[in-house]
Amino acid sequence: MTKKLFLVLLFPFIADLAISCCNCLDTLTHHYSNKTIEVSSLDNSGQEPKEISSGSVFKTAYGIRVQLVREKIARINKSRIVFGQAAYAYDCFCPSPDEFLPNDSITAIRVLTLRNFDTNHPANSDVSSYFKVYRLSSFSTIDDYLKYLKTTFYNETELQVAFIMLLMTPPASGGAHQFRVQFILSDGRILEQDTPTINFI
Repeated sequence: MTKKLFLVLLFPFIADLAISCCNCLDTLTHHYSNKTIEVSSLDNSGQEPKEISSGSVFKTAYGIRVQLVREKIARINKSRIVFGQAAYAYDCFCPSPDEFLPNDSITAIRVLTLRNFDTNHPANSDVSSYFKVYRLSSFSTIDDYLKYLKTTFYNETELQVAFIMLLMTPPASGGAHQFRVQFILSDGRILEQDTPTINFI
């Protein structure tokens, strides 16, 4: 009976020893905030999209490159795994040493035209549906891409986000065009920037 009691009392220490043999690092939880966006116009008529700041582009080859700048704002040390929470530790499965959680989230991404786009879209109209995000050789709507952003795990090197939106429904006629890209955030802020004015041909 004494031996059984001794083994029961000793078991948590053996488990902790097994866990420590895995050499798992403490998990660090980082919080980040969406800070600013940077946008540029693209000419997609060549083999690779080319950034342009002025001049003309075929209206069927116009795109916008967007870079979202995020900033790490806090770090919280999580306590080490304890026996009751770590039955899986016998397989030496270590949790990720870092996790990144948003302090604020993106609720919408919009593209507004700053000039008359077509008969149905005068200046300051929302033309988001005319653009699609190009990623990994496929296209998605801006709303679907936003869903992807919300469910993606980021590490420190991936915290900044860049993507390309291509104009899929150009206006019937050419002329000078300019757009404003907006990120609407959960805390009420709007991150926005205007593209340079480009002439569609």
